[in-house]
Amino acid sequence: MKVAVLGDVGQPIYHVGDEAMTHAAIDELRARGLDDVVVFTRDVGSSEAAFGAPAVPTLAFPWPPRERSDYLRRVLAVARDEPDALPAADPARDFIAHLRRCDALLVAGGGNMNSLYGWLLYERVAAARIARALGLQVVVSGQTLGPDLHGPDRDAARTLLEAAHLIGAREAPSLQLMRELAPGASVQACLDDASFLSDAGRKDTPAGGVDDLPTGPYIAATFSPGHGEVDRDAYLSVLAAALDEAADLTGHPVVFLPHMATPGRGDVDDQMHRDIAARMTSRQPVLLPIQDAHRTLELTRQAALVITSRYHPVVFALDAGVPVVAIAPEAYSDVRMRGALRNWGLDPLALTLPSLLDGTLARAVTDVWSRRDALASYLADIRASRLAQHRRWWDDVASALNGQATGPGPVAESTGVPAPPPLDPGWQAQAAASALSFLPTAAASTRWRIENEHLRGDLDAVAGERDSARDELSAWLGSRSFKLARKAAAVASVVRRRR
Repeated sequence: MKVAVLGDVGQPIYHVGDEAMTHAAIDELRARGLDDVVVFTRDVGSSEAAFGAPAVPTLAFPWPPRERSDYLRRVLAVARDEPDALPAADPARDFIAHLRRCDALLVAGGGNMNSLYGWLLYERVAAARIARALGLQVVVSGQTLGPDLHGPDRDAARTLLEAAHLIGAREAPSLQLMRELAPGASVQACLDDASFLSDAGRKDTPAGGVDDLPTGPYIAATFSPGHGEVDRDAYLSVLAAALDEAADLTGHPVVFLPHMATPGRGDVDDQMHRDIAARMTSRQPVLLPIQDAHRTLELTRQAALVITSRYHPVVFALDAGVPVVAIAPEAYSDVRMRGALRNWGLDPLALTLPSLLDGTLARAVTDVWSRRDALASYLADIRASRLAQHRRWWDDVASALNGQATGPGPVAESTGVPAPPPLDPGWQAQAAASALSFLPTAAASTRWRIENEHLRGDLDAVAGERDSARDELSAWLGSRSFKLARKAAAVASVVRRRR
């Protein structure tokens, strides 16, 4: 059987996490005998080389909310054999044709099913609904849903869940939201798709800079440009100071390991890391350019400690037994990173932006470093149960793609699973108090930005309709028909007066 795999891959800006999740999904399918896969991508050539599988163009949705809703409506109309809903050359026709040649669709893991990334959400909604209408088996793996779904985006997400035969939620809030939106859907808890990804002998794209790696232990640091509502320069300075403290504490240099950047351009994480390093005063940090997914995975697993504001460094570190401390600059990041850490019993190690500013992050790093052996031992002890959970999930994915019944979901852990090592309650209490006040405010700020985007889209649409009506009226007033009608009306008026 042929399985279509949809991940957010082939973007001009390389994203380690998205590429890693698609690699992992394809590896897991192949391990279960599902070798005939085709990858939906934004760059056919690079994806065919990276994944060793045929690739076809995915369906790009417009950014503005009203436009993407309208495009979804017209794409689904074409899928229902209403050909006039879209121009003859629209890419949706090829997208539908490619799906028609498949037997099943797997939407690989991700964190883009929300209003912040609405154009990616709608791409997945379209794929799932078209596939289901064509009679394909549909599975959605390892997702964060929400937390922000505004207006029509919430309804669109519901239709996606209802179209899928099996859905995986990679953290508890997503699981709860999925079950609220689609009570009848088959939803299971799972780990992130890229958990336990093998890096053996795999290199996707050439990348330089690794010769600059220190010969001994190092701290892997990954930071996105996002800085919440804090002044950027202040954020950079505080981050630099925190990393200086970590380097002094451990005696190890900081290696900046980007997860998102355009190769050769030095943008996004590459630029962010340069800006942080320029403010550091400790031993010389190492600035690596963006590496491919497998090399980034390998370098993260070799670190002695990981400090990050991005999600997948957390995933890579945990299954390799590397201690990690995460800092979330906004609510969306907190949901994902706290969820990943909670899956391993270590959710206190997800801190929020105030913990960076008030020094709690430094206390947490000190505590984690002092207990690094205990943490590594705990992660090694619990790894077997997490790996078994991960394999059960992918067994269910393969069964669902084949149209077979799936298992009952996650099996309750035995009492033999060890408890995580105790961490200092002092910094934990301070971090929890900061999160309690920060997260609702950060979530409200995100909702405001999303609602503002929707309102601006509605305003632009109304303005466009007004301008079209004005142009139509002007054209009518200048037309020969209107001039003749006006002359006829004048003659009729004279005739009526003479009567």
